[in-house]
Amino acid sequence: MADPTPGTSRNPKPRTARGVLPSLGAVIAEFALVCLLVALVPVTVYLDTTVLGDGVSEESLTEHLHNVLLAVAVAIFVLGAYRHVGMRGYLTLAATLFACMFLREYDAVLDRIQHGFWIYPALLTLTVGCLIAWRNRGTTLLPMLHHLQTRSATFVYIGVVLLLFFSRTFGTGTLWEAVMGGAYDPQVKTTVQEGIELLAYLLIVYGAVLSHLHGYGAQAALQERRL
Repeated sequence: MADPTPGTSRNPKPRTARGVLPSLGAVIAEFALVCLLVALVPVTVYLDTTVLGDGVSEESLTEHLHNVLLAVAVAIFVLGAYRHVGMRGYLTLAATLFACMFLREYDAVLDRIQHGFWIYPALLTLTVGCLIAWRNRGTTLLPMLHHLQTRSATFVYIGVVLLLFFSRTFGTGTLWEAVMGGAYDPQVKTTVQEGIELLAYLLIVYGAVLSHLHGYGAQAALQERRL
């Protein structure tokens, strides 16, 4: 039998259309990491309600984590828009979305200036972000579609769905009034809703970090060019 081509491995890693398959160890490590992220939610709520004793309020650890995680997500997508010129329009819109969410979450502090003041910096952020995206409109649709093909974007996508839809519907007062009846306590509803939001932000940031490490779908774009 002829020897393998010099410089090639006898047992190359299996590949798919999207690249090299991860090792079993990497899969187990990621599973453990995601479990830890999910477990952080009840731990944080427990600290707020039992150790700190203030419940899930505007000044709670849960709320502060919301702000920190959103700030991280904004920073990651801003960095991506700066580095990846060919994806700048899409990444700018993603950064703008999370920046507006951050300002909305930060409304308790901004309310010290004027009630509802957060809307003004949010509108300014939205305007600037849309202008930048418009100037780079040729780098919006395809980069978005390429990114959404990746598993890293799936974490961001699920996080956004949890945040904008599930937390709002599952955390409504009407639902918990029906569940708890005469024992209804608004704090229970707030705790559930804020806990779901924390989980959503954790998934968004995890997906954003993975997206940054994997080039925001650049591999999918490269594969498409080869076909």
